[in-house]
Amino acid sequence: MKNIFKLMGLLLCVSVLTGCDPESIIYSNTDFVQLSNDAAASVIENSGESVTVTAILGAPRSESVTVNFDVTGDASRFTLSPGASVTIPAGETSGSITLTPVDDDEINGDVDIVVALSASNSLGIGLGGEAVSSVSKTITIVDDNVPCNDVLVSVTTDRWGDETSWNITDSTGAVVASGGPYAFLGSGESETYDTVVFLEDGCYTFTLFDSYGDGQDYGFYSVTCGAIVHAEGAGALDGGGGTFESTDFCVNQ
Repeated sequence: MKNIFKLMGLLLCVSVLTGCDPESIIYSNTDFVQLSNDAAASVIENSGESVTVTAILGAPRSESVTVNFDVTGDASRFTLSPGASVTIPAGETSGSITLTPVDDDEINGDVDIVVALSASNSLGIGLGGEAVSSVSKTITIVDDNVPCNDVLVSVTTDRWGDETSWNITDSTGAVVASGGPYAFLGSGESETYDTVVFLEDGCYTFTLFDSYGDGQDYGFYSVTCGAIVHAEGAGALDGGGGTFESTDFCVNQ
């Protein structure tokens, strides 16, 4: 049977523990369920993406276990699959539910959804059954319908920044913003250049250029507006034999 290790900075030990290392607590109790990852997450409303919340047992069970979740937040903004509970079959140690945002085409702002292990579960919850850590996860649904016109173009160059430039063109092909070339740097060095561009509602094309044609060795780029990612990339460029890379995107469409 596996012991569950939990790093803690405690100097005292209590009687339920099987070890007294001040840097670790060793749990002999495995009758608990916890979240595999309780880090906060976000998902854009119209991205087509979902967030998976996985529950794991302290040890395999000889019988199936139903794990219940308490989900708080505006229920009209998401769906849960298969629902607010999942059954972990006998002999297995994990089960998941999936939260998918509803793209409602309304301006209703971002919303936080909290998915927590329910105290009604037959097993203790949280690491070691203490109901303290790995118990809940906050998922922010980002409303893509909130107007966002201040676009951030961020370019991190490799050593050869003098080969790198970019532009944004509108639907007619006219250049509405541009940047670079940038500085030639020392070996292994990089530099980040951020440019905020106001774009009217409409559709655009972002293009990153590399005059030498070998892309960005260890550089990367992104075009964002708040949590919305319009374009991003790194390494070799996929157009013109490696001399450019283009991404179409729309603002408030």
